Amino acid sequence: MPILPKKKSKKQQAADARRKRRDAEPKKAATFFETSQIVSAGIFLLIAVAIVVICFLGQSPAGPPVTPGQTAKVRIVADFPFSYESKLETERVRQQRRQRVVARGRYVEEPYQQFADSIAKLDSAIETELMPELVSLPKSEWEPVIDQFTATYGAETGFYISDDDIAILLEKTTPAERSSLLREGSLALRDVMRDGVYEEPGASQAAMEGSLVTTMVVLGLRSENLQTEQEAARLLNINLAGLGDDLSLSRALYRIFRKGVQPNVVYDSEATEKIKDQAAASVDPVTVSFQQGQVIVEPGNTITPEQVEAVAAYRKRLNESAEIVWGFNATLVQRSLMTVVLMICGILFMQTVFSIHGRSNRRFGLIATVLLVNLILLRLIQQLGETPLFGGNATLLALLSFAAPVALGAIMMAILVGPRPAALMAITVSALHSLMWGGSVDVFLTSLLGGMVAILYARDVRLRGKLMRAGLMSGLAVALIAAFMGFLNELAPVTVGQQVLTAIFSGVLTAVVVIGLLPLLEQLFKYTTDITLLELTDFNHPLLRKLQMDAPGTYHHSLMVANLAERAANEIGANPLLCRATSLFHDIGKMVKPEYFTENQHEGYNPHDELTPAMSALIIKSHVKEGVDMAKQNKLPEVFIDIIRQHHGTTLIKYFYSKACNRQQQTVLPLQSGISNPPFDTREDVDESTFRYEGPKPQTLEAAVIFFADAVEAASRSLKKVTPQSVEELVDSIFSARLDDGQLDEAPMTVAQIRKVRDSFCFTLLNMLHSRVQYPKDESGKKKRGQSAAPVPMNDPASDAPNPSNKRTAV
Repeated sequence: MPILPKKKSKKQQAADARRKRRDAEPKKAATFFETSQIVSAGIFLLIAVAIVVICFLGQSPAGPPVTPGQTAKVRIVADFPFSYESKLETERVRQQRRQRVVARGRYVEEPYQQFADSIAKLDSAIETELMPELVSLPKSEWEPVIDQFTATYGAETGFYISDDDIAILLEKTTPAERSSLLREGSLALRDVMRDGVYEEPGASQAAMEGSLVTTMVVLGLRSENLQTEQEAARLLNINLAGLGDDLSLSRALYRIFRKGVQPNVVYDSEATEKIKDQAAASVDPVTVSFQQGQVIVEPGNTITPEQVEAVAAYRKRLNESAEIVWGFNATLVQRSLMTVVLMICGILFMQTVFSIHGRSNRRFGLIATVLLVNLILLRLIQQLGETPLFGGNATLLALLSFAAPVALGAIMMAILVGPRPAALMAITVSALHSLMWGGSVDVFLTSLLGGMVAILYARDVRLRGKLMRAGLMSGLAVALIAAFMGFLNELAPVTVGQQVLTAIFSGVLTAVVVIGLLPLLEQLFKYTTDITLLELTDFNHPLLRKLQMDAPGTYHHSLMVANLAERAANEIGANPLLCRATSLFHDIGKMVKPEYFTENQHEGYNPHDELTPAMSALIIKSHVKEGVDMAKQNKLPEVFIDIIRQHHGTTLIKYFYSKACNRQQQTVLPLQSGISNPPFDTREDVDESTFRYEGPKPQTLEAAVIFFADAVEAASRSLKKVTPQSVEELVDSIFSARLDDGQLDEAPMTVAQIRKVRDSFCFTLLNMLHSRVQYPKDESGKKKRGQSAAPVPMNDPASDAPNPSNKRTAV
C-alpha cells in the first residue's frame, strides 16, 4: 500500500488553497480564541489572581487560625523577638491576688443573747414549775414529770435539753448552787463567744462564695482569736470543768451549754468582693516575651489558650512589620510568586504532555475552572474554623482538615481530560492546600495521596457507580493517614474514629459533587466524557430508533462502521468509545432522504436515474448538513457534530463526477467528428467543487478513523468475492486515494498509525464478510414432499447476506 501521497498538480493545489480559505473564514474567530497566545496569557493572569484571592487573601502570614483543643498541624516559630501584654496571664495573676484576700465578716450578738435568755428562763422554770411538782413525788416517779418539762421548755425556747442532764442537775446541786452554776456557765460561754466563732465552709458554700479562707477580718475583733465552732466547744469544756468537782455534773453542764456555741461571725460577701476587686485592679498587665527562633506552637500537640494568644500577637506583629509600599505584606507577595511559579510549571507540563494538536485555550480554561472550584471548596472548609459553630468546638475543628474535598479536581480531570492532567491537578491542589494550612508537609502528602488514589480508580470511568468507588477509595486513603497520625500523636480513640469517618464521608461526598458538576462542565466547555458516550450508545436513543425505522440500511451501515472504528481506535491509542458512539450517529442526515442512498434502496429503483449528476451530488452532500442540524436539534455533544462534518472530509463523489464527465464527453464528441481523441480534457468543463464534500478534513484521530471506516465499509459491500487479497486491495486503494487527495493533511495521524488502522480494517472486514457454509441437499425430503431442495445457511435463516440484485455503489 502506498503511504506517501503523490504530488499534486498546481491546479489541484490552487483549488485546495481556495477551499481552505473558504473553510477557514467561518472559523476565524473560534480559532483565535482556541489558539491565541493573547487569550492564553489572559487566562493565565486571571487564574493566577483568582488563586491568590481564593487561597491567601485575608490569611495571616503565620498560617491558618488555631483554636484551643485543636491538634497543631504546623510548627510556628518566631522569626523575630516580640513581646505582648498577655490578658490570660494578667487574669491568672489577678485571680491569685483575689484568692489571697482575707475574707471579711460581721460580729453579731444575737446567738449568745438568745441562749443566755433561755438559760435564765430554764433556771426560773426549774425553781417555779418543776421543783413544786417533784417535791411531793418519790424519785422513782420523777422521770415522766422531767420529760414533760423538757419537752415544754424545748418547744418554747428552741433549745432541747436531755432529761438525764436535768436530773443530774437536780440531784447534785441545791437550788442556790444550781442557779450559781447556770450563771457561771453563761459567763463562760460569753467569754468564749466574745472572741468570735465562724462556721467552716462546706463544699456547697465554698463553691458559692468562692475560696472562703478559715481566717477573716471582723470589725471590732482580733482576727487571730477567731475560732471555729469545734474550737470554741473545746474551750468551753475546759472552762466549765473548773466550776465543780463532780465529773458527771461537769459533763451535764457542758452538754447544756454546748448548744449555745453557735457561729456569731457572718461572712460579708459584699465587703469581701470589694476588697478582692481592689486587689485585682492593682495588678499591672503581664508582659510575655518570645526570643527569635523560639517555638510558639509544636505540631502534633494540643493547642492551649496561651498558645492561641501568643500566635495572635505574633501574627499582629508580623502583619505590622511585613507591610510594604502598596499595602500588601511580604508573605502574600511570596505566596503570589509561588503561585505563579507553580502555574508556570503546570503550563510547561501541559506543553510537554499534549502535542501541538492537543493544545487549546478551551482545555486550559477547563483545567482552570476545575482548579478554582476545588480551591473555593477547600477555602470554605477552612473558613468554617472561624465561625462560632466550629470556632468554639475543638472536636469539630479537629475534623476540618480531613473534611476537605482534596480529590475533586483530580477526579474531574481524570474523567474529562485524562490521567496525566489529573496528576498535575492533584499536585497543584495539594501544594496550594498545604500553603493555605501554613505549608504543612502532612497536609500536602495527605492531599496528594487522596488525589492520586482517586485518579487510579477514576481512569476510564464509564459508569457513575465506579465514580463513587473512586471517591470512596480516595476517602479510605485519607482515612488511613488520619488513623496513623492520630495514634502517632496519641489522640483519643474517639477523635481518631471521628477523623476516619469524616475522611471517608468526604470522599463519597466528593464523588457526588463530581457527578453533579460533570454535566455542567461538559456543556460549558463542549467536552464529552466516557459516561455520556456510553449513554449515547444506547440503541433506544430517539435518533437511533428513528434511523432504524426510516433508513434501516444506513442503520446497519453505521453499526458496521462502529465495529470497524472501535477496534482500529483501540489499536492506535484513540478513544474507542468515542469512535463507536459517533459512528452510530455519523449518517443520521440520511434520514431526510433515505431513498437516495444505495443501502436504503429496494426493488431495483434508484431515484438518481431521474436526476442530473450535479443534483444527485448535491443531495448526497446534503446529508452532512442535515446531520449537523439534527445533531444540534437533539443536543448531541459538539464532538459528534464535528465528526459528522468531517467524516467525508472534502472527498470527491467519484461516481457522479465520472457520470457528469461522461455526459460532457458524449456531448462534445459529436462535434469532434473524425477525431478519435478530443483535443482537450473534457473534465475541464465539469466543476469539481460541485462534486466535493464541504468538509472540513478530519481534525482528530477519531475523525480520521471514522473517515476511513465509513469509506471502507461502504466499498466492501461491492466486493463480488471476499478473500484476504481482495479485501487488502480494496482497503489499500481507498487509503491510497484518500492520502493522494490530501485528506489527512490536518489530522494528527502518523504513518505507523495509518498502517495499524489499515491492518485492523482488513482483519475486521474478513471476519464481518466471512463466507457461509451451506447444508447438503435433503434428497429424502424432496422425494417425500415432491419439492426441490435448496441450500440453507448454517446460521440464522434470516441472514443479512448481500442481495446480488441490489448491489451497493460506494459514494
